[in-house]
Amino acid sequence: MYLEHWELQKTPFGNVPARSAFYRSPQHEEALRRLLYVIEQRKGVAMLTGEVGCGKTTVIRALSDFLKKEEFQFETISNPALQPTDLIKAILLKLGGHANNGSKTDLLDQLHQHLFQNAENGINTVLAIDEAHVIGNQATLDELRMLLNVQSDDEFLITLILLGQPPLLKNISELQPLKERISIKFNLEPLDIQNTLNYIVHRLKWAGATRGIFSREAIQALYEFTEGLPLRINNLGERCLLLGLMRQARIVDSRIVHDAIEDMES
Repeated sequence: MYLEHWELQKTPFGNVPARSAFYRSPQHEEALRRLLYVIEQRKGVAMLTGEVGCGKTTVIRALSDFLKKEEFQFETISNPALQPTDLIKAILLKLGGHANNGSKTDLLDQLHQHLFQNAENGINTVLAIDEAHVIGNQATLDELRMLLNVQSDDEFLITLILLGQPPLLKNISELQPLKERISIKFNLEPLDIQNTLNYIVHRLKWAGATRGIFSREAIQALYEFTEGLPLRINNLGERCLLLGLMRQARIVDSRIVHDAIEDMES
């Protein structure tokens, strides 16, 4: 709607995490490198936490691009609030198995066979559990831990990545056997003012911008409202571009940002 006005080729602030638009802030880069280490060294479990909109899912999507498809099977479970048996079924389906109506023992046997087959074929199995903080059943978390018992002589046959909001830390702390298996923990903090500026410039260039669109004062106002959370930045940035179009503005200034904030909160 506003692309022509701002001379853009695509929407810069979409809310669906885009691999190609991944902004490598220092902390997002560190999160990515830590997760790669856990996977490549087969360390068992990693945990990535952060507030809503901090970029956890974007990191995971970028991570999958680093892994060679012929060497890794990387899958994500997005709705893990399941009973233990249903979780096993969901994992089987993601890995390409058949979750029939067999017993839990049958399901686990099929899952173990798949993991061993992947290992024999030189494929490292990686499973990301998104929104892991919603798992309220300790038995379900313990079922995840039990997956780590599937091992060869010297390494795990599956790598688990637990993603979630800060309550995940408390949930894990109450399950000591799983807590002790976590080799890497990392918490994504919001962007600071400089990286908020860099993020906005990065997204605009990715969308085809050839000139500055947001004034420095506008970015300061945007940062103060969004507190450096990428999801909030995207939401407010989108509203600013739309409001700027309606006013036929040449640049997004701080007044447009403040008006966009009022518009969003009304």
